Amino acid sequence: MVDLLPAGFEIENTRLAGSQKTDQFAWLGDLSTPSYAEYRDDRYVAAVNLNDDQDSFQLAYLVRAVTPGTYRLPASSVEDMYRPSLRARTAMGSVTIMPYMSQSQ
Repeated sequence: MVDLLPAGFEIENTRLAGSQKTDQFAWLGDLSTPSYAEYRDDRYVAAVNLNDDQDSFQLAYLVRAVTPGTYRLPASSVEDMYRPSLRARTAMGSVTIMPYMSQSQ
């Protein structure tokens, strides 16, 4: 699975920060454990082993908005490593990051 980030976002690598899934992320439900995960500057890449007992997966990662603006939201893609004819893409979109305004302004 490859999930490209739009400009204006950075990935928070929770493994480097020492974070664990806590009650504040309980709404995510049961997450799959990827056999491989990579946090790059512009994308999140993960591999999941599926079999007859597990035919779906759910992954999550944290990002933070760093630069205000309106950006194109790239499509995410997933493909079967051994059967590349099995693949899917999400739709593209757009995202707007508003500038931070303190309450004193």
